[in-house]
Amino acid sequence: MAQVYSWTEDEDEIASDAVAVGIRSDTRMLTTAGLQFGQREAILYWPDWTGAGKSIITGLEGPMPVEGALRRAEQLRVQHGFKRVVLWLQHQEMWDDRWGKLALSPGL
Repeated sequence: MAQVYSWTEDEDEIASDAVAVGIRSDTRMLTTAGLQFGQREAILYWPDWTGAGKSIITGLEGPMPVEGALRRAEQLRVQHGFKRVVLWLQHQEMWDDRWGKLALSPGL
């Protein structure tokens, strides 16, 4: 069964119990300018957290390819005892269903 992700387009919305994968691209801007290139990339973020018997501080990783970021986020979730992996999407249409499923409504 495909992973179902909570998601948001609101860059100010933060999940304090999760590793967040931010997915962005310059494709929309370039397409508007009449160019047909651009690539999606991802950045990982996690908040200060105490879980799995230890504490970690806020961190960032990336940019990196989306598929690798989703795998890395799951590794961090398990390693540090976060409750979930969530998504921040620059635009909802950037999501590719091969990566999993989005929750029906936005919100973390």
